[in-house]
Amino acid sequence: MWKKVDNYVLNWHSQPRRGSIHLRFEDGSDGVIDHLTSADLFALGTMLREEPGVWYHTLRGDIAAHSKPEHDEDID
Repeated sequence: MWKKVDNYVLNWHSQPRRGSIHLRFEDGSDGVIDHLTSADLFALGTMLREEPGVWYHTLRGDIAAHSKPEHDEDID
């Protein structure tokens, strides 16, 4: 199910050198994307900062920017 990201927190853990992103969705629920490399954390952080809307698929962990996909099958 796609949920719109309302807020987020970027975290970098020096040991074991991995990042995570804690998400707050428009409906008040939460999610976490973890085990990110520094490059992944940078790229996703940039998307969250610069895109007007970011959507997260709570079952697959997919991310879409700008507008909500019409169907679950829209993203491979």
